[in-house]
Amino acid sequence: MNNIGALCQHPVVTIDSDCSIQEAAQHMREHHVGALVVTTEEQGLTANAMRVCGVITDRDLAVEALARGLDPQQISVGTLISGKAVAVPAQASVSDAIGVMRQEGVRRLLVTGAQRQLTGILSLDDVVGALAAELGEVAESMRRGLAREALTRRPLGDPGPVSVQVPLESLPGPWRSLVASNANGAD
Repeated sequence: MNNIGALCQHPVVTIDSDCSIQEAAQHMREHHVGALVVTTEEQGLTANAMRVCGVITDRDLAVEALARGLDPQQISVGTLISGKAVAVPAQASVSDAIGVMRQEGVRRLLVTGAQRQLTGILSLDDVVGALAAELGEVAESMRRGLAREALTRRPLGDPGPVSVQVPLESLPGPWRSLVASNANGAD
């Protein structure tokens, strides 16, 4: 199975932490995603550097904002993100990603490249899809093996074609000439 860099969603869709959750919902709809990486501009050595604050999901919008009757135009994305953003390197295995998700209690992981730059986001759905595809390939391999075996299996007690090697000289006269003519291609 591939590493998570091959499974994760590219490119990452981001939103500024000061944007409203209504803008977040519109962003999710526009980009056909269920999660956005929340960023904020960071003053520092590089101009306009963006720092990852966390992840906001469609579930966060529904459970934490809409279900509580909060005004989607008045609530900023930054107020809804909870916990820390959990990142793993793109070279990590699916098994490693599952372990991190379990340990951290998250359903999405940020995926980072060699320079620790954000390269993708991996969801539990991505992992389940990859595992399902892998299991499907295993099942297909098993079906083909059983079909091949069924085509070549003989009934019990049937030894199949038997090849007997008898020296030509040991056959009685008429048989010897018949075998010799068949061996030479005669009818």
